[in-house]
This record gives sequence, C-alpha cells and structure tokens, in this order.
Amino acid sequence: MASGAARKFEIGPCETGPISVYVGMRVEPIVAESADLLYERAFEAHWDDVFRFSLAWTNDWAAAEDMAQDAYLRLWGSRQRIDWEQPVLPWLLVTTRRLATDRFRSLRRRLVPADPEAVGLDESVRVRWLDVRAAMDALSPLERTALVLTAIEGISYDEAAQTLGTSAGALRAAVSRARQKLEAA
Repeated sequence: MASGAARKFEIGPCETGPISVYVGMRVEPIVAESADLLYERAFEAHWDDVFRFSLAWTNDWAAAEDMAQDAYLRLWGSRQRIDWEQPVLPWLLVTTRRLATDRFRSLRRRLVPADPEAVGLDESVRVRWLDVRAAMDALSPLERTALVLTAIEGISYDEAAQTLGTSAGALRAAVSRARQKLEAA
C-alpha cells in the first residue's frame, strides 16, 4: 500500500452491518454559507447601528432610514465581492458616511445659492458660518464623525466606538483632536 493512502477496515459483529472506517483521514462537515445568508445575518446584526449612524448624520428619521437602506442596497450589490471573513460593519459605516456626504453636497447645491450676497445674511453671520465650515472641513472624517456622534448627538463614547468599529479610547482621542483643531481655528 502506498504511503499516505488510507487503509480501509471493516468493523465487525457489534454493528448491524459493516461500517467503513478510513484510518488517517479526517472527516469534517463542510458548511459553506452563501453570500445571501451572510448578507441576511449582517442585516440583522447591524441594521440598528447603521440606522443610528445615519440618523446622527441627517437628524431626520426618514432620511436616515433611506440612507441606511441605500447602504444595505450597496452591500447587496457587492455581496459576491465582499470578504465575509472580515467584519462588515466598518464597510457599512464607510458606505453610509459616503452616502451622507453625497446627500449634503446635493442639498448644498439646491439650498445654497451661487451668490452668497443673494442670501441676505448679515456679513458677520456669513463670515462666522464660513469660519465654522472651514474648521469642520479641516477635521478628518473620523474626527468629524466622532464629534458629531458624541458632542452633537449625545451618544456615549462606548456606543459610538462600537458603531464605528473602534475602541472608546481611540474615539476619545479623535474627539479631543477635533476639539483642539476647532479651538485653534
């Protein structure tokens, strides 16, 4: 018999019939989960997190639902290409943040006229708004998101860290950096 080949033994009289046993081979059940099943599990596990994150960005219940649904639609479209061995929540949150950014750009194009003088804002208010906008633009996406979730939405550091897939310490550091940058601006 060649080395490495399995040997077959017959088990005898205690059994109702002969059972083949292969020595030297491991038999393990192979369960391959389909991408559709993994998508469903991701939906059940992370819908609340994605919705809360959307709500923090939009402050509008209906818009947050739409944004969360759009994020899951994109996940559905990418379900065959996603590495399901990696956590999917960060992918969903990044997608949601990108959707929020696209939404804000669209709203800004519709609401902010090309000529700031046409709005009729007092010059001091307009200058202050531009200062705040420039300061927020100077923040990294993590710093801006951490600041929005904790300081504006009032979510605890632990909850926000779990939502963003990071540690509470890293989130506190991001908020601290954001506050320092805003104070310096």
